[in-house]
Amino acid sequence: MVEKDYYKILGVIPTASQEEIKKAFFKLAKKYHPDKHRGSESSEYEIKFAQINEAYNVLKDKAAKGEYDSRAKAQPTGSTKASDNKYRAEELYQTALKAIKLKDVNSAIDLLKAAVRLEPEKAEYYSALGLALSEKPRRLHEAREMCEKAVEIEPYDVGNYLNLGKVYKKAGLHMRAQKQFEKALHWDPENSVARYELKGVRQKGFLSRVLNKFTNPKK
Repeated sequence: MVEKDYYKILGVIPTASQEEIKKAFFKLAKKYHPDKHRGSESSEYEIKFAQINEAYNVLKDKAAKGEYDSRAKAQPTGSTKASDNKYRAEELYQTALKAIKLKDVNSAIDLLKAAVRLEPEKAEYYSALGLALSEKPRRLHEAREMCEKAVEIEPYDVGNYLNLGKVYKKAGLHMRAQKQFEKALHWDPENSVARYELKGVRQKGFLSRVLNKFTNPKK
């Protein structure tokens, strides 16, 4: 019986190519490497990093991967159903990303909602859904909730803070947006997107305060 879902740990589907598996590993290894989090009291980084390495060491080896996949197929039906749900959810997510590129936000929202239902613990899906919902001015509150859920599930992912910050910015909540971009830079000080967004909201916040000073002078 397979005790750990190595595909889930690396965030790839069972049919992923070796190149996709390799890219996923390096992306996660960079994010969770213990050297990047020296001084942190949490041991979660070390545990996560060990799991990532364990998964990659199995999936990168053709023989080991084949043996692992064979054991996975021999699991009870319930496990197979879970694997099918994961595969289907990832398909929906990828299709949603294509819809977003084509500016078809409505379809993207529907696809991402379906993906979330199938994989309710996948932070990446909530974050993307929140960003898609933010394109609808009347659904900014819902967009914020989705992005906050993503942060709750995966608090070490810079992308989740970036998307939540972008939602706050669209809602005109520049101070809240600033905090999220600052959190993103806390985890990744060199992140160019976070730096750019932070500079933008700081400028808007400054201009807003100046404008407020002149439109509402003290008596």
